[in-house]
Amino acid sequence: MKNVILIAVLAITVYSCTSGNQNNAVTADPHQFGVNYDSSANIDAIKATFTDIETFDTLSYVTKYADTVVFHDNGRITNLGENVTTLRQLMSAGLKLKVNPKKYIWGSRFNFKDGTEGDYVYSYITVTFTKGDKSIDVVNFQADKFNKDGKVIEEFIIYDQTGIMELMK
Repeated sequence: MKNVILIAVLAITVYSCTSGNQNNAVTADPHQFGVNYDSSANIDAIKATFTDIETFDTLSYVTKYADTVVFHDNGRITNLGENVTTLRQLMSAGLKLKVNPKKYIWGSRFNFKDGTEGDYVYSYITVTFTKGDKSIDVVNFQADKFNKDGKVIEEFIIYDQTGIMELMK
């Protein structure tokens, strides 16, 4: 009889400690409309653009962007052709670029309340610009919006260009 009571107490204890809602779906927080992540194909694409910029490989660089991409370069709106021209100007001025290995890059996926979606990659990096024996480190913040094909359709980039202009003289 003691064994039966012990088994009954044990069964009741196990049952009472088990959540009855284990298989129910979790209701999403109505205030949460996105998630962040630390690795994706889009993040890899942005990292590849850094390599393209360092090597001035504009042929590879343009493959990461949609033909209709809009750049917001320190508030100045440009297109892909104008952006590539700027890279070529840096190269013809004799500048070398190096994205420092310590990079802060993350992505976000948003489901906006209006039903639209957005995939973004954010980069907080330092780029070293060198010409001859002079160099300058430029802190850069960049936000890239991707389309469903994995191409950048909009890029916001903020940095202090004062030192770059001095090197280009």
